[in-house]
Amino acid sequence: MTLLTNILSSIIVIGFGVVLKLWPPGEINSMYGYRTFFAMKNKETWKEANSFSSVMMIVSGLITLNFSLLVTFLFKTDSDTSNTISVAGTMVIVLCFVLYTEIHLRKIFDKNGIRKVNEKK
Repeated sequence: MTLLTNILSSIIVIGFGVVLKLWPPGEINSMYGYRTFFAMKNKETWKEANSFSSVMMIVSGLITLNFSLLVTFLFKTDSDTSNTISVAGTMVIVLCFVLYTEIHLRKIFDKNGIRKVNEKK
């Protein structure tokens, strides 16, 4: 049972990533998609944010899944510690995916949500 509880959040994150990748939201909305203030600035930031974050969710979910499996194996006699470490690790990795997505958006768009032009010399 400890294994299931430790990997459940990872499976949910992977599932959301797959759903977002296969069925991205077409319009900016408050119900479905990667919804941050910057991502919702305009249709272009919305599309890029949802495309990038879906991949990041899947990758983050796979990382947390492996992390949770390792923690469950290492702490198999102490389920409370195993659960605590798995949840904390999952939270940190998901936070990193959100921050990485926001950094990605800011590299591509200016503060007003307009795509930056790459100037090559």
